[in-house]
Amino acid sequence: MSFNPVIGILVLIVVVVAWFLVHYWLNPHIENPDGKARITGSCKDTMEVRLVFRDGKVANTSHWTDGCAHSYNCVYAAVTLATGKTAEEVADIDADDICEFVGGLPSDHLHCAKLAVDTLHAALDDYLKKSALSSSCVGCTLQGRGGYQIRNKQVGGAAKGGAGS
Repeated sequence: MSFNPVIGILVLIVVVVAWFLVHYWLNPHIENPDGKARITGSCKDTMEVRLVFRDGKVANTSHWTDGCAHSYNCVYAAVTLATGKTAEEVADIDADDICEFVGGLPSDHLHCAKLAVDTLHAALDDYLKKSALSSSCVGCTLQGRGGYQIRNKQVGGAAKGGAGS
């Protein structure tokens, strides 16, 4: 029996299309997020986080990375920990929380947790900056655990959380 190149090409096309569909299904993309960020770390891994807020809490997330399995696990942990939380609670998520969620990381991959939390906080900052445009609070801050500081919208006449409360 001889090899038919047309069948080989068709099999290759089917495999590529199947890979694309599985990849797209495993990596949902939010078109109009309330907050988004994309950061490339010193390790050259890039992470992206998109957040949707409903009733003051993270209701939907999407994440992406071009990094290793540790990077993927960390960015997944970051958005999973953020889901259902308020902006103040998301600001409190740190690299230690991510390390604990993934069951620990090798010492040469601890930077993955830091990059994931930095990307999460940058997406939160983007959301809060957009929210601040529609509020009367300019320069309000929200202080997260570990000294992370982001802008916050004013609620009920006073900034919630942070150095100003």
